[in-house]
Amino acid sequence: MQPRRLAFLGLFVAGLMLPMLSNDLFSVLAYASLAAQGHDVYTTVSWLPHSVWYPWVGERWAEKVCVYGPTTLIGAMPGALAGGNPWLAMLALRLAWLAPAALVMELSFRRLRDRPFFHALIWLNPLWLVEGPGQLHTDLLGVLAVTAGIVLQRGGRPRAGWSLYALAVLGKYTFAFSGVWFWLSGTTTRRQRLLRLPVMGAIFAGLAVLCFAPFWRGPATILEPLRALGGMNPGGSIAEVVGILVDLLRGGGVPHADSPVSQALELDRATHATTWWMVAFVLRLVTLGIGARLLWVVLRKPFDEKRLALCAGALGVAVITLASHRFQSWYLLAALPFFGLHCTAVWRRWWLAVVALAVSTEFVHVLPRASPLLPVWSVVTNGGVVVAFLASFRARYWTLEEPAGRGGAR
Repeated sequence: MQPRRLAFLGLFVAGLMLPMLSNDLFSVLAYASLAAQGHDVYTTVSWLPHSVWYPWVGERWAEKVCVYGPTTLIGAMPGALAGGNPWLAMLALRLAWLAPAALVMELSFRRLRDRPFFHALIWLNPLWLVEGPGQLHTDLLGVLAVTAGIVLQRGGRPRAGWSLYALAVLGKYTFAFSGVWFWLSGTTTRRQRLLRLPVMGAIFAGLAVLCFAPFWRGPATILEPLRALGGMNPGGSIAEVVGILVDLLRGGGVPHADSPVSQALELDRATHATTWWMVAFVLRLVTLGIGARLLWVVLRKPFDEKRLALCAGALGVAVITLASHRFQSWYLLAALPFFGLHCTAVWRRWWLAVVALAVSTEFVHVLPRASPLLPVWSVVTNGGVVVAFLASFRARYWTLEEPAGRGGAR
């Protein structure tokens, strides 16, 4: 079967999935429906209990302001037209999100005919199919914007690419690292790179003002969501796993599966906070070093577009898996388009491993909380993900090639 046909078939099949692995969809619906009624969702949670979707919101988010950007809120507002009917709401969002997905897929297949790996890595990827059109995570919108931006910028329309990049970041801030590629791609001189910065900045600022205008309540509109994210317990990350191991070595225990979520979070914060801080501090220093190294590799002469794409993707993975204190499998979607442009063999092997492990962690949510399999599954999959984060570290981030004795990059 042709990759294009298979990709569209996958989009259709994944679009029939129910939100069985995550209830983030209902958080998005709650925030969007309240924002559509003119309520402030960025600086206060007082309106959240009034949403018809509030009973569906996960306990971890029941007292959190909206941490999604304005383009995500705007994109989710079609779901508000369904009233309180979950089936109509999901149908409205699927129509609103998957129609653009099909258009961007078609655009990429037509403009990048000579890059089958690009299409395979994104559109045929289980990570994309399950967490994107399957579970309707908002990262889907960012991936579409970044992918369309890459295609347009490579086709000689850089301002359109920068605009789409800005819209991706204004939907979810994890796409910010993509700016390295949009800034440098197509440049040959230092002057070109310097002149791009104010233009990109102006485009971003203009779109930010336009998109935030309906929701603006002062600086807190931006600062409160950032505080909410920064104040959350680590989850699915190296910091969380190290915190658990250190606590176990000290004689601590794991909260019972039936414990209230709020109680378990408070206990973790009380016992793990110091370890979390130390691990996060070290990992962020490491990420800064990786970023400096990758930027040096990109800017060294002669300039190479493949090297730029690889380094942009590697920087994204470093930010998501090392610097961030929280990790969910769908965060990795942000890096896929750049590895689609260029990916060495060591990174290909890494993607095969991390996608299998990261997606499998989400299946813990279909198990009963009292199931004896739940802790085993959680430990094996999350532990495997952390091992994958650190695997082939030097080859992926420093040499950017195969480890010695294992062959060259493809």
